[in-house]
Amino acid sequence: MKVTIREFERGIVVRNGVAQRWLEPGRHWVWMFRSDVNVERINVNTGFAVLTKQIERVMPESAGEVLFVPSDQVALVSLDGRPYVVLRPGKYVLWNYFEQVTAVLYDADQLMSEMPERFWKLAPNDIFTVDSVAPYERDLVYVNGVLDSVLEPGRYLISKLDRDVKVFSVDLRETELQIVGQEVMTNDKVSIRVNVIVKYRIVDPVKSHETVTNLRDALYSETQMSARRFAASMTLEQMLERRNEGVDEMVERVQTRAGEWGVEVLSIDLKDVVLPGEMKVILNRVIEAQKEAEANVILRREETAATRSLANTAKMLEQNPTLMRLKELEAIKEISGSVGNITVVTNELGDIGLKL
Repeated sequence: MKVTIREFERGIVVRNGVAQRWLEPGRHWVWMFRSDVNVERINVNTGFAVLTKQIERVMPESAGEVLFVPSDQVALVSLDGRPYVVLRPGKYVLWNYFEQVTAVLYDADQLMSEMPERFWKLAPNDIFTVDSVAPYERDLVYVNGVLDSVLEPGRYLISKLDRDVKVFSVDLRETELQIVGQEVMTNDKVSIRVNVIVKYRIVDPVKSHETVTNLRDALYSETQMSARRFAASMTLEQMLERRNEGVDEMVERVQTRAGEWGVEVLSIDLKDVVLPGEMKVILNRVIEAQKEAEANVILRREETAATRSLANTAKMLEQNPTLMRLKELEAIKEISGSVGNITVVTNELGDIGLKL
């Protein structure tokens, strides 16, 4: 049998399942008499190959460089200085026929790998994982169920070799939680609905992850119960008038509990207080009656003041005839502005009469 091995290939003659001969590029004659013979071809352009028993049996020492990667290490392979592949533990052969192939061993047993970042995207996913932490985050790294480290903002290559690694991200930004349409009952047995807005942020990522299963649900329930206690301690009128004071009490109550979860409650606001339909009508009537009573009080106060002023004026005119005469002349002046002709008649006593 005539076999042609191309320049980028090497061949292994396998007779009856046993590797017997190494073939370099060129034409070769392979004897097949009464034998099961086949030729396995190896592409040396790939830069490396797994070192199998067949290759190891027939490959000349000058054909390639044998690379052994221990069980706790990986090999960083470069072609002409360019990152090419990251090899997991095992035996390999490096081909240096067309490009310079180099390999550097790195410890894969360290949790936070020191592998150069340019090789990270080539690292095997079942051994390494890349973790990126944003400026507003902290990542918790658990190894075999135990907290190992809290990662600050940055990028990390984490080794999962022979260990169970889990990473949890915790967001430290201010977060808003809305409790909409919560029904509560006031001290005077009026059922109302309130809309509450809670603003909070995580200050201890470890506590927030380890002490409560679902932080948002826990804050929701705690704020809900606090709103009910707040409403039950006040009448409807007090709640409408003093709700800002009550909010401060709610913040203190919720913060006490939230502090155990590593959370800081920034504010709690009663966005809306919704009254039942019939209660709105009654309350509007009450307010209307109050405003009407206030208006009547003001009107009576003004009438009293006007009457008192007239009484004082009459007393002054009675005591001062000259002032009385001036008032008469002032009245004549006002009247004369609205009539065509006017005749002023006086008698011997000085009394003034008018003819229009």
